[in-house]
Amino acid sequence: MRNVIKFSLSKHKDVVICVDSDKADEILPFIHDNDDVLKEFFRIRGILLENLRSSEYYLKVKGTNNMFEMRFTSGRRNDRIYCKEIRTSKRRYIIMAYLFEGKKTNEIPKNVLKSIQTIDKYEYNV
Repeated sequence: MRNVIKFSLSKHKDVVICVDSDKADEILPFIHDNDDVLKEFFRIRGILLENLRSSEYYLKVKGTNNMFEMRFTSGRRNDRIYCKEIRTSKRRYIIMAYLFEGKKTNEIPKNVLKSIQTIDKYEYNV
């Protein structure tokens, strides 16, 4: 069972954005150390906390059950944070679990996809 750090809760308390505690040292600095990424993250976070979806910024990963990607494309960036979603009867947990910087093609590289599929099987203590 993996642990999470919870850091954003919707006003209706039905959506929680978290980060995998083992990946926080990698993912959180990526978000906070670049103003363009931080702005995009706030935009994505706002959409998710309203319980909405936008395929421009947040999209289900094909070949997985519960994995989604946050898309950071401002300027010349093409980075992704892969997230696992867990739904309970009362909440939707979005757990940021894998950072992939510098995506070069439309396809997800095989080694990254394998990691994402492994994360899809993780159980989290939410």
